[in-house]
Formats: sequence, structure tokens, C-alpha cells
Amino acid sequence: MRCRNIIVASILASSVAAVRRPTPVAASIRNLGSGSSSHSSHLACRQHNIHQITSTYVTSYQNVASCSTATRRRKRTRIRSGSESESSVQLCSVAAGASTPAGRSISATLMRGAFLRIASDLSGGTAFESVKCRVAATTENAAEALRGIVQNGGVTALWSGTPSRTVEGALVGSLFMLSSTVVKAQIKAIGGGPAIAALGGGLIGGIAQALIMTPCGLVFTSLNVNRGKPGHENDNAFSVAKQIIQDRGLAGLYFGFQPMAMRQASNWASRAGFTEIARSVLGLQRYGVIGEIGSGVLGGLGSCWNTPIETIRVLTQRDVSYRVPGKTMKGYWNEIVERDGYPGLFRGITPRAFQAVWQTCFMVVVPNIIGI
Repeated sequence: MRCRNIIVASILASSVAAVRRPTPVAASIRNLGSGSSSHSSHLACRQHNIHQITSTYVTSYQNVASCSTATRRRKRTRIRSGSESESSVQLCSVAAGASTPAGRSISATLMRGAFLRIASDLSGGTAFESVKCRVAATTENAAEALRGIVQNGGVTALWSGTPSRTVEGALVGSLFMLSSTVVKAQIKAIGGGPAIAALGGGLIGGIAQALIMTPCGLVFTSLNVNRGKPGHENDNAFSVAKQIIQDRGLAGLYFGFQPMAMRQASNWASRAGFTEIARSVLGLQRYGVIGEIGSGVLGGLGSCWNTPIETIRVLTQRDVSYRVPGKTMKGYWNEIVERDGYPGLFRGITPRAFQAVWQTCFMVVVPNIIGI
């Protein structure tokens, strides 16, 4: 616009100058005198001036056109540069987007999850799991199962299967931490409250864990139910897995996936959900670390409502270890109720409660404290 105004001004100035400026033709007319020749000379002078004005207008129009073209080119260049810059920003955002919504890289989140789960198992989770499996698969109570394990293999026998548990812990811990973190952030982004976000994150994280825990849990259960029996003196995680594959193929490692998936989904949805309710609804988070741990205790205890699913899972994988035909979940349910009544569905709930609290404190409370 500024360029066009300048050119229009120059047109007007040139027009006025052309009308007022004496031309060579006008000068010759003045020298010749008056009369018809003077009239002809004036006419020629006016034609000359009109021609000059027209030339000025044509030149100015060309200048306007070239100026407009240059302006459009500059605009296109700016738009193109802006698009390229925006594309570059988007590409950089995608490259930098390999991070969780909490602002931490995916690798860091995976490592934190793996570390916390392994720490949970090595510091006591594996021992609780050993007692729980033995109680659920036999007629012993928690004290008898603990005494029997220690008498047969010493205190270290409580951590039997640690290699497989460590591999399992690294995988399921990292998967749980990543999936639950992403899901919680997405639920909060669409307006969900913290309790709903925790519930959803635990649910999806638990299902993701089942993909790893089914084969690992099968091996661990086999080691526990066959400990001390003839022919199983040299069992380890690798020999048990090899035997299962020989008997049932690779798919045999996922025998009992349905109860495992149901257990894990309900486990972590309950643990994370009840913990968040205790934190935010009951207000325990205002008491600092003690309140956070108290919330985890309530969350872990509250998750034990699904113990019947865990009991069925143990019996399902026990039968694989015994090399006997398995049943459906309903079949195991009916068998337990007929033999032990409904309380039999809750066998092993005491060691399971300890284990649930222990794992909840590591996998839910610690991330809450450090802001994951």
C-alpha cells in the first residue's frame, strides 16, 4: 500500500509538471508569432503533453504492477518460511515427544518402573508370593506354609525363583509404569478426576502386566508347588519353562491367561483407585509421607476383594505343573466351593494382603510422592 501511494503521488506530480513545463515545441511556437500557425502550434504542444502524461501513466502502472508482484512474492516467501518454520517446530516436537506426559523420557519411566518392581520383590514381595502360592495350592495356613518352606530349604527358599521373578519384575514394572502414566494423563486431559485417572491407569497397566506375568507366574507356581517332591530336586526357572513347552508347546506358557488378566486388571485398578481415594477424598495426603503410606496400605488391603480370582489362577497353573487336565474358571470355582465352601475362595488372603500393601507402596505410593 505504501509503495502504491508513492507511485500515485509521482504520477500526479509528473502530470502537473508536464502541463506546466514548456516543451521545445511550445518554445518554437512562441518564436513564430500568432495566427493559425500559433493555433496549430498550441495543438501540437497539447498533443505532446498528453503523450508525455500517457507515457508517465503507463510507466507508473508498470511500476505499480512490479511493486505488487514483488509484494506478493514477499508475502509468499513469508508464508512459505512460516510454514517451514511451523513444520520444523512440529518435527522438533515429535522428536522431543518421546516422553511421558509427566515430562520424563520414556526410557527413564521404564527404568523407574523396573527398579521399583524389582526392589519390591527382592525386599519382601517374593517371600510373600511364595507363602501365598503354597497356601492357595494346599490345605496349609499361612504359618504352616511359612514353616514348611523354611524347614525344607532354609530362609532363602522364600526367595525361590528369584531369577524369573527379577526378569518378570523388570518387564512388568516398566510396562505398568509407562502405560499407567500415559493413561492417567490422558484421562485427566479430558476432564477426569484424579481417582478416575488412577483407576483407569491401574486397569490398563494391570492388563499390560498380564502379558508378561502369565508365563512367569506359571513357572513360579510350579517351583513352589513341586518344591521338595521327588523328581523336582533340581528344578529351576529354565528347566520348568522347558518342560512346559515340551508338554504343551509355547501356548502352554499362557495357560491361565484369563484369570491372570482379570486378577491384574482388578488388582491395580483397585490398588491405584483406592489409594487415590484415600489421598484426595479422605485427605490423607495432607499428612505428608505418612499419609501417603497410609493411603497405600488402604489401597493394598482394599484390592484383596479379588482373592477368589487369584485362588483360581494358582489352581489353574498348579494343574499345569502337575500335568493334569485343566478346568474352566467356573469349574475351579465350583470345585473350591464344594470342597471348602466360599471361605475356600479366599485362601491365602493373609500373605496376599501383606504382598498387596508391599507392592502398592512401591508401585503407587512412591510414584505419587516423586510426582510420576
